[in-house]
Amino acid sequence: MDKTVVKALSILETLSNSDRPRGVTELAAEVDMTKANVHRLLRTLLALGYVSQNEASAYQLSLKMWELGSRRVAGLDLLDVAKPVVRQLCAQVNESVQLLVPEKLSVVCVDKAESAQPLRATTVVGSRVPIHAVSGGKAVLAFSPEVAAALAYPLEAYTSSTITSQAAMEDEMAYARKHGYAINRGEWRPGIWGIAAPIYNAQSKVTGAICVWGAETRMSGEATARLGACVAAAAARISGDLGCVNAGVT
Repeated sequence: MDKTVVKALSILETLSNSDRPRGVTELAAEVDMTKANVHRLLRTLLALGYVSQNEASAYQLSLKMWELGSRRVAGLDLLDVAKPVVRQLCAQVNESVQLLVPEKLSVVCVDKAESAQPLRATTVVGSRVPIHAVSGGKAVLAFSPEVAAALAYPLEAYTSSTITSQAAMEDEMAYARKHGYAINRGEWRPGIWGIAAPIYNAQSKVTGAICVWGAETRMSGEATARLGACVAAAAARISGDLGCVNAGVT
């Protein structure tokens, strides 16, 4: 094990068990380290935002540890709540279904249910795709202005259908906000369409998306609105179970 990491974690654990800020001398005695080592590690942890320092130069944990832990808990809640809905939606529409979560300018598949269709879209749990090229990513972008603002145009093209211009992407996001779902028209893989709706957490922030996807012939035309309504209803159900009081309101 990396001794420096172990020492830093030891300091964090000691501070987490303390009911008050602690000075360098006191911490050094408790973790059995030199004052110089403790001071060096504390300065690093302070720079990274994991601890804070009061006017008396004593240290305590910052809220960053809580923020990291709460994100993990929120992720587990989403997966636990969404798993049965993913499978129910798959059975309802007879198309493959994915649960996606955003990470920077990508979306990551955290759960899936595959249909028995002869031509179905397949993916691997844990796979990552560009946020602008799939329906789940577009659903996140449409309802997360801070994420959409980070896009750098022109966007990278993966098929001849990939949207690359800002004007076209803004039209797509407007469509998603109007209808409650976003569409991928062969923009990641030729001939494969996707329809996705955003999922909100208890703070009414977009925390993921649920999407159906499959062959263009089964998802285009009149099928789009029907599948879109099913996906939006599934997303609203998950959002409601996560504590979002405005689930389904777009």
